[in-house]
Amino acid sequence: MKKLVYLFLLIPHFVFTQTILGKLMNEELEPISSNFIEIETSKNETLIINTDEEGKFEFDLNKAKSFILSVKELGFLPFEKNYKYDSIQQLEIILKKDTTVNLETVSISAQKPMLKRKIDGLEFTIENTPLQNLSAWDILKNTPTVLIKNDQLSIRGNSQIIVMINDKKTLMTQDQLKQLLENTNGDLISSIEVITNPPAKYDASGSAIINIKMKKNTLSGYKGQLYTRYHQSIYSKGMIGTSHTYNKNKWQLTGSYYFVNGKYIRKNLDVVTYENEQTKWESDMIRRTVAKEQHIYNFATQYSIDSLQNIQFGFNGYNNPESVGNYIVPTTIYNLINNNPESNYITQNNRKEYSNSFNSYFIYDKKFNKNSLTWTNNFSIRHYKENQGVLTQLNFKDKPYNENEFKTNSGQDVKLYSTQFDYTLSDDNYGIEAGTKYSYVTNDNDMNFYERVNQNLIYQPEKSNTFDYKEQILAFYVSGNYKWKKWEVKTGLRSETTWINTISDNPENKNNRINSNLFPTFYLNHTINDKQQLGFNYGKRISRPNYNFLNPSKSYYNLFSYFQGDANLKSTFIDNFSLNYTVSDWNFETYYRYEKDPTMEISYQDNSNNIVIYNFTNIKNGKAFGGNISKNFNLKSWLKFNFFMMGEYNQNYYFGKNIANENQLYKNDVFFYNTNISTQIDFNKQKTFNLFIGYQYNSKSIQGSFDISSSQNTYLIINKKFYDKKFEIGVTFNDIFKTDRNTLSTKYSNQNQYFKDYRDTQYFLINMKYNFGNQKLKETKQGNKTAEQNRI
Repeated sequence: MKKLVYLFLLIPHFVFTQTILGKLMNEELEPISSNFIEIETSKNETLIINTDEEGKFEFDLNKAKSFILSVKELGFLPFEKNYKYDSIQQLEIILKKDTTVNLETVSISAQKPMLKRKIDGLEFTIENTPLQNLSAWDILKNTPTVLIKNDQLSIRGNSQIIVMINDKKTLMTQDQLKQLLENTNGDLISSIEVITNPPAKYDASGSAIINIKMKKNTLSGYKGQLYTRYHQSIYSKGMIGTSHTYNKNKWQLTGSYYFVNGKYIRKNLDVVTYENEQTKWESDMIRRTVAKEQHIYNFATQYSIDSLQNIQFGFNGYNNPESVGNYIVPTTIYNLINNNPESNYITQNNRKEYSNSFNSYFIYDKKFNKNSLTWTNNFSIRHYKENQGVLTQLNFKDKPYNENEFKTNSGQDVKLYSTQFDYTLSDDNYGIEAGTKYSYVTNDNDMNFYERVNQNLIYQPEKSNTFDYKEQILAFYVSGNYKWKKWEVKTGLRSETTWINTISDNPENKNNRINSNLFPTFYLNHTINDKQQLGFNYGKRISRPNYNFLNPSKSYYNLFSYFQGDANLKSTFIDNFSLNYTVSDWNFETYYRYEKDPTMEISYQDNSNNIVIYNFTNIKNGKAFGGNISKNFNLKSWLKFNFFMMGEYNQNYYFGKNIANENQLYKNDVFFYNTNISTQIDFNKQKTFNLFIGYQYNSKSIQGSFDISSSQNTYLIINKKFYDKKFEIGVTFNDIFKTDRNTLSTKYSNQNQYFKDYRDTQYFLINMKYNFGNQKLKETKQGNKTAEQNRI
């Protein structure tokens, strides 16, 4: 590595500062503070900055040779000017009064468009809107093209997605990710990027990327925030936290810590019909889990060696020492002939869980005149333990009373290391990117099963299991873009070779395989005029199954149901085609998606043993064709209306389970549509008191053999800032009419099930924040993580 660094230092290059300083004033030369300024650079980058109390601002051109600066402020005429970088260091912008505007007590709160089309997706702005009063999870629920059903994220009907925070992938299970985002303060978020067709520099995993971009400001010094939240649904939850950032000279430091305490509940009604026996089994489950303490922490630092090279180091994690669940589940068995109950059993499930995730990274970044080279290293671990005790009291017709008891102890240890080199060459009209990456993952699992025999819990080796998984991936990529006149083209190619080794002892399974695949991407954009833009893109992706879903051992929920993974799961290959058109801030998009061997969790019933099996498996294929439309309306200076609608025809082809001919191919299809509308009202010119009302509707959808019922959510947010915006209080009413619930059902051949699911979405929430220090401080840049981390 030393030789490589010395080689860089010997390459001649020029250093020139591109930091532009400026001041925004009115015609009386009085400063205009807290205003938004938009900068569009010749590198097709958009910067949004705001002025301080003295009207001052600054920004970095990042080697761009020209830029367009625009300002819109209520009561003033719009300002827009094209500048060329020719050693300009200081700008003075004077806004002229607009005499046609009658200022009233209500004003618009932000000038930046909430929804903006990019070459590979959309950017949804959160900063300075009432949405920042929500958690990151609830903000995702309100992001166009992003859908959340049954706590599963999807984009354009596809759930194989990657979630990133400041370009940093998360290392968490789906449940842990939800908890992290629920406890992430929306006030820290600037925007949500939805990258529907990721370029070649991104890992090929996942059909799309959600990138949560945190706020970035420009001044040096120290800032901090104290934060508390009270959440009242069926049970209450609470959170307290603090974040601190310090930037001085060559150092940038940031850290945060949040403590969460609360009770979580989920209600299910599971109904399984066994046609041959003419019985219906109905289970009423209330899953109440107590997590007395959850710890979420983050630390990042950056040291600038000189103006051309810097070092970044950071870590973050999530720790839940103990979640305790005590579930009592009564099941009634009905005779279908007369619909009378004839048998019943009661399941008592006592569960304790421990979870700890830790991620760290080290990055070295070197810049040249028009080039840059970045070396990134990531190391992550995850420890998970679960102890479960299940007692079943059986009262079956024509049989004596009986009890069954079993206990399971399971654990998982995941370790991941990756290293990556990225090279970039950029100019005004063209750019080249190339790189390589290597990752290594180990995933060790064990599950011990004990069953009561003669009043003693005896170890059962035939129901216990160990499962070890090892994976290596070597990737190379290259991409380039070129601009001429009103056209822009970008293309790329990524190759990934994967080595997989798995060993399972019960059921016995050994699997060694090597796969090599190519992933091309292509984008073409044409700017018709100032108000119209037309674009086309294509990308091939892969979705590798989460490590948990590869474990073939049986994880029992109760005496009559269990979850089982599949060590032979195939990766899903996805082809995405998209055509988009933008005119006068209207965004239109049509798309087609084909998925080969999509993976998903489905359940099926073993009719001979009255057992429901939850299985993560491959179905044959999936197809979708759809479109969406979005628009933001500024109806009045104080009233904004946001609109998004999508429609999609979706097909899933799957093979039947537990039937005489398991090779019979079935088709499930639906036309799915989603509507998301919201209204923003601002009550004062100071932009400190506002209200946000929204409504979202999801029609019926499908998942393999299952139909998922429609759902809707109505919410209201009120936000007020005090004492020069240092103190803020917000109130949220979510799912006001308690309509955000689903029913999942399947009926074909000898399969007949449905599940009613409610996840405690109706709640009242109050946030309180206190800001101190310099609140316009720049956040420390954090390092990218790996696609493998998202699968843990």
